[in-house]
Parts: sequence; structure tokens; C-alpha cells
Amino acid sequence: MLFKISLLTALLFSTMYPLSFWISADNPLKNNFHRFHLGVACVVAGLCALIFYFSPIAIFTHKISLIVWAVLLLFAAGYYYQKPAVNPTVITFSCLLGIIVTFQILNTWAIFNYWSSGLILLGGIIFCAALFAMNLGHWYLNVSGLPLSHLRRAVYIFWAAVALRALIDGYILLTTVVFYHGEVVSLLTFLRTIEGFMLIIGILFGTIFPLICLYFVKGTLDVKSTQSATGILYAILCAVVIGDITYKYYFLKYGVIL
Repeated sequence: MLFKISLLTALLFSTMYPLSFWISADNPLKNNFHRFHLGVACVVAGLCALIFYFSPIAIFTHKISLIVWAVLLLFAAGYYYQKPAVNPTVITFSCLLGIIVTFQILNTWAIFNYWSSGLILLGGIIFCAALFAMNLGHWYLNVSGLPLSHLRRAVYIFWAAVALRALIDGYILLTTVVFYHGEVVSLLTFLRTIEGFMLIIGILFGTIFPLICLYFVKGTLDVKSTQSATGILYAILCAVVIGDITYKYYFLKYGVIL
């Protein structure tokens, strides 16, 4: 279970994090901002491909697909390494291939459909948005004179994704049933059991806490305090990681997707 959660998290990160360059597509950040952020995605993708290749539970075709995607992402990163900025359109093609490969792998681990795939993507967007916003805030601390529009836009996109998850979580909690010890029970009833109690922590840390704290991030940006905003984003990222791991555990273990 730990292997699957770790690999799924790493795959979603390396396939979706480069899409964050769309946030500043109209006015790309300078000072080689793209080198680290594209490079770390390549490193994680390469490690995923290497670990998955030697995994005894992996299907051979999935191994090859994962290696091909990692190599393509590496070539894209190498091409843009010496350039002043990244073309998000080109990066998006390699990201789409990575998402397809991720879904192929995930389909062998759990019951998978269009609804669950959309929620898995939403979880990946939230995780990557939290990480990108935090990294971007840290970049403001090192490079002076950057317009706040970049960080503000990243925060708003992150906030919108979390708000969407909150609405979907509320709908799922009210309408979903699960099999528990051979019986069909509502998801709200499942939350009151020993096995389902930890899902409450996922909801609190992965959805409610970020949704509230991003309001304070907006307030600090309104007074142009990027240092305070970055500090809050650090705390939000830690909460998102806890919630993300919890959500993935219940999806792979019980088929509960939030």
C-alpha cells in the first residue's frame, strides 16, 4: 500500500507540476525560474520509471510506457534548460502522456472510472498548486521586484481547486455508500467507524484547513507581505500532503474517492 501511494503521488506530481508554467505563460518568470521547477519534475519522473521498472508487481508494457514518458520529459527539460522561459504548450504534451500512463497503472490497482479519474486529477492539481505556490512565494523572497500578479494568480487557482474539492466532498459524503463488513452503509456512517475515522483527518487537512488559510494568504498579499504569505503556504502544503496521503489510502483500500 505504501509503495502504491508513494508511486501514485510521485507520478501525479511529475506529470502535473510542469503544467504550473501556464500560470505565468503570458509573462514568464525570469532569472532561470524554470530550471529548478522543470528539473525536479524530471528527477521524480526518472526515479518513478526506475523504481517501477524493477517492481515485481508492474506490467511490462506499463514499464516501457513510463520510461518513454520520462525520457520525453527529460528531452523537453534539456531543450528549455538554456532558454529564458518554457513554452507550456510543448510541456503539456509530455504531461498528457504521463497522465495516460498513470491512469493505465492505476487501473490495475483499483476500480477506475471517469468520475474517479477526475477526482484523482483534482487531487494532483491541488497538491501541485500548493507546492508551486509555496515555491513561488519562496522565489519572491530571493528575487526582488517581481510583480505580485504571479503569486496572486497561483493562490487563486489553488483556492479555486480546493473550493471545488470541498463542494464535491460534500456531495459525496451525502450520497455515497460503501461496503463495510459485508453491509452497505452510508459514507457518513463509515466515518464513525474505527476504519473510517482517519478519513475525517483527510478532509480536515486536505480540504477545510487549506480553504480557510488561503483566505489569510489573500489578506497578506493585499498588504504586499510575501514573506507572511509564504509562511502560511508552507503550513498549507504540510496539511495538503497529510490530506492527500489519506485520500489516496482510502481510495486504494476501500474504493472511497474524495
